[in-house]
Amino acid sequence: MTFFQPLSGHPIFALEWLIMVLILLLWLLTLVWFYFYRRRNKKRLHKLKGRLAVKNHHTAKAMLDSEEKFRKIIGQMNEGLLLTDEHHTIIFSNTCACGILKMPKEEIIGKKVEDLAVGALDASRIKEAMEVKKTGCTTREEVRLVKGSNEMFWASLSVSYPVDLKEVTGGAIIVLVDITHHISLEQKLQKLTSSLVQKVKQLNCLFEVQQVLSEPDTGHDEMFRHLIRVIPRGLRYEGDMAVEIMLSGQRYASGSYRETRWTYQAPLRIKGVKAGYLSVSYIGPEPSGQKKPFRIGEKVLVKNIAEKISLAL
Repeated sequence: MTFFQPLSGHPIFALEWLIMVLILLLWLLTLVWFYFYRRRNKKRLHKLKGRLAVKNHHTAKAMLDSEEKFRKIIGQMNEGLLLTDEHHTIIFSNTCACGILKMPKEEIIGKKVEDLAVGALDASRIKEAMEVKKTGCTTREEVRLVKGSNEMFWASLSVSYPVDLKEVTGGAIIVLVDITHHISLEQKLQKLTSSLVQKVKQLNCLFEVQQVLSEPDTGHDEMFRHLIRVIPRGLRYEGDMAVEIMLSGQRYASGSYRETRWTYQAPLRIKGVKAGYLSVSYIGPEPSGQKKPFRIGEKVLVKNIAEKISLAL
């Protein structure tokens, strides 16, 4: 008797045997399908891993290239670049900033930005500039900083707080530029401009003096009273100047005239003989520092006016 022989030849046992065979075949087919399905997924996963590896490689290479380019850009900047934390402490300095400050990077990092200032006033201005964080704008401040061994220079600080760096440092980006040469040129330009303006005033004054002296049928009294009003217009401190004219014993003077240690006189001559003098006196507040009421050009102006008056007499 075999294993697959129906028991007692009854039909129901033959049906059970058929069902068992079908279940066995279905189970075998399931195993085969699962085997090939898993194998196919493994191949797909392997391909996907390969693609991801290639993509990650390209991404990593791109990031390295970008980082290298970023470093080159920062390294080749003509401006100094400083990064700070939220407490104004410097946490990064590029090569240009080290050159401007004449300090090694290790010495710059860890300092507060205001510690680089010359004095309390400049430090206060830096602190105010750093408060731009509250407004979200970019500010620019011109301050005096110290570089190297206590050498002072003028610097322009542009302070901003980029949103992208807020989560990284919470601090600011500061662009540092040495503008000492620019400030020096600006001061020279202001000095030249001031000198030019003063020259124009002196020429206008001489022109008015010549007009007064050239007016016909004008007596000495009227002419001198007019000159007393005109002469101060050619001087820097016009409002603090008073004029006196003495001629042959006759005196003509501004109401506020008085002699001070800043009085300058030029002689008046008639036919080569001294007949009086033209006196211009500074009666303003005490000059401070190197301030001088009369420059050489102003003394020359007073002397020229005296010579013109002498020729007209």
